[in-house]
Amino acid sequence: MNNTLINNGVVIIGDASMAKNNATVVVGTARGGTSMVAGALAKLGVYMGDDARPPVFEDTRLSNFFEKNNIVDAVDVVREYSETYKTWGWKRPKSIDRLEDVEKIFGDARYIFIYKDILSIANRNSISMLSGVIPGMRRALEQYSKTLKFLSSNPRYAMMVSYDKAINTPSNFVSEIIRFLNIEPTKTQIQEAVDFIVPNPVEYLDATRITKAQGRLGGIEGRKVYGWARLVHSKKSAEVEIYINDTRVALVEANLPRQDLFKKYGRNCGYEYEISVDTNIADGDIIRARVLNEVCDLDKSPLEIKLDMIL
Repeated sequence: MNNTLINNGVVIIGDASMAKNNATVVVGTARGGTSMVAGALAKLGVYMGDDARPPVFEDTRLSNFFEKNNIVDAVDVVREYSETYKTWGWKRPKSIDRLEDVEKIFGDARYIFIYKDILSIANRNSISMLSGVIPGMRRALEQYSKTLKFLSSNPRYAMMVSYDKAINTPSNFVSEIIRFLNIEPTKTQIQEAVDFIVPNPVEYLDATRITKAQGRLGGIEGRKVYGWARLVHSKKSAEVEIYINDTRVALVEANLPRQDLFKKYGRNCGYEYEISVDTNIADGDIIRARVLNEVCDLDKSPLEIKLDMIL
């Protein structure tokens, strides 16, 4: 078959002469594939910023200046990176709503726009951020419309990528990145980039949940259930569900003071629940603790009840 008839999910517009500096900006919606692109770039040897770390590969140093609308300091960081690194990149999903500011900061950069099925985006945000699916789809459409307006406003050197095609044929996607950026990664780097591109990466999905929590079911003393819990991505107090034999019996707030936890996390994280005397408890019953909307129990949960624990 003629290769020109094959849709490989990548379209490159403009030419390299339009990019006056060595920065590459990754643009897409939240949960829309920007981390996949940024991670592939990092694996290929593209510097992604002083504070860029897996699994999201986002430079918080530059992103913080961008979020605070501190254009002057952001421009200074861009200049510093451009003078230090032959090829470097930056991604921040929120940049899709402020592409005019991105252009002020980066000038004539190279752009990689990643596009994902809007239902998939909205459903992932529903799972990770507890947001509505239909509003999420509408939001993604509005943001994608902004990218088209940006691409139509002035000639630019840009690569437009289908997320689904990239996931299905990662070797092709990596080859297109190499061609677009005109870089020469090693065979090992190329293979690492290909291997990095997988659907539903566990580390990323776990790290980006707004409901992500940590803590433990401490135990039972008398009829008192105790432990600690906190939300990883929020300063709000965690709400802990207490179950006995898979029946929820209480929802308690983890806001009790514990000096060791306050010293470590800067907030109160303890919780207690007094089992009602009307609740029948038998030897071998199972008690569990889980933060509300979390996907797994706290550490040390479940716990088998022994009557000598509560008598």
